[in-house]
Amino acid sequence: MNEVIKCPYERDCGGCNLLNKKYNDTLDIKLKHVNELFKQANIDYKIKECIASPNHLAYRNKMIIGFKNLKGNIIAGFYEEGSHHIVNIDKCIMHTDTQNKIFKDFLNIIKKLHLDIYDEDKRYGLIRYLLIREAFTTKEVMVVIVTSTNIFPARSNLVKELRRLNPNITTIIQNVNSRKTSIVLGEEQKVLFGPGFIYDYIGNIKFRLGPKSFFQVNPAQALNLYNEVKRLANLNKDEIAIDAYSGVSTISAFIAIDAKKVISIENNKEACLAGIANLKDNNIKNVYVENEDATTYLVNEAKLHNSYDVVVLDPPRSGSTFEFINAVASVKAKRVIYVSCGPDTLAKDLKLFINKGYMITEAKCFDMFCFTKHIECIVILGLKGL
Repeated sequence: MNEVIKCPYERDCGGCNLLNKKYNDTLDIKLKHVNELFKQANIDYKIKECIASPNHLAYRNKMIIGFKNLKGNIIAGFYEEGSHHIVNIDKCIMHTDTQNKIFKDFLNIIKKLHLDIYDEDKRYGLIRYLLIREAFTTKEVMVVIVTSTNIFPARSNLVKELRRLNPNITTIIQNVNSRKTSIVLGEEQKVLFGPGFIYDYIGNIKFRLGPKSFFQVNPAQALNLYNEVKRLANLNKDEIAIDAYSGVSTISAFIAIDAKKVISIENNKEACLAGIANLKDNNIKNVYVENEDATTYLVNEAKLHNSYDVVVLDPPRSGSTFEFINAVASVKAKRVIYVSCGPDTLAKDLKLFINKGYMITEAKCFDMFCFTKHIECIVILGLKGL
C-alpha cells in the first residue's frame, strides 16, 4: 500500500502530520531527518534502513477520547496537536473498527442518558475521557470511563447497554480524576465489569494490562523492534546484561532467555511491580528488578568496580545523562544497545558514547507511529579494542 491516505480530520487534528505523503515516502523523510541530526552532531555514520510497520492503518491498540459540551452539543474526539481544543470526529483510521464502534456507542449512550460532560473551566460535569485498550492477540477489550467524581448516575444502565452493543468487551473500569490537569487518568478507580485488566502478547511474552500499564501502541512493530534488540544483544549464558529505563521489563523479558542474568532498572515503582508480575506470569527467573534511578544505579556499580557485558537503554524522549554514559564506560560494557524515541537526544548521547571509546557498529530506524513525524531508532555500539 503506497497511495496517499485521505482523512477528513487531517487538517484540524494534526496528529498524523505526514498523512499527505505516500507511506514509503514517509519512511524516507524520517530516515533523512535522523541522518541529518547525526550529521549535525558530527557522527560519522549513516543509517540506511527504516523498517516499515506491518500495518499502516488501524495499527493502534489504544484510543483516548476527550469530550466537550459546546452550546448544548457534545464534541468528542482527539486534542488538536499543541492545543487543548478537541477535534470532533466520527472515526479514526489509525484505530480499529472495534475501538471506533465502542467510542460511537459510548457517545450515543451518554447522550441518551443525559450525562453531563465535564467543563474544565467551571470544574463541573461528570464525563471527562474514554480510554479503550484492545489486545490484538487475545482479542480482549478494556474500556475505562474517566469521571470527575466517583458519584456516577446511571452507571449500571451505561455498562449494561455498552456491553449489549459490544459483547466483546472484557472489562469496564471507572477511573476518577478530579484534578485540574491534562493528565487523563486519576488515582482512584473502580471495576464495573470483568477482572479490571486484560492480557496481550508481544511474541510469546504475556503481559497483564491495566488502565495505566505502559504497552506499545503498535505491538506488531514492537515485536520487530524487540527481536532486533535481542539479536543485537547477542547474549550467551555466561553474560550479564543491564536493561536501563526498563519500564515494565519488556526488553528484559525478551533478552533473558539468552543471558545468565538481566538487571532491570526502573525508577517508577508502579512499573516495577507490573514488571515483576509480568516476569512471574512468563516464568522468567533470571531477571532482577531494581526500583532505582538508572543513573544512580550504574554510577554506584561503577564505584564498586562491577562489570557488565551488555547495557540496553531505552530512555525517555529527553535522553540519558552524561553520568550514566560515563558509568557505562566504567563498567566496561562490551556492547551497548540504545533504543530511542527521540532522535535529537539520541544524536547528542551517541556523541558522548563515542567520546568514551565506543563506536557505532549497526543502526536501524523503525516506524512505530505511522504517518507521524515520530521515529524509533536502535543503535548498537561496541567498545573499541574488543
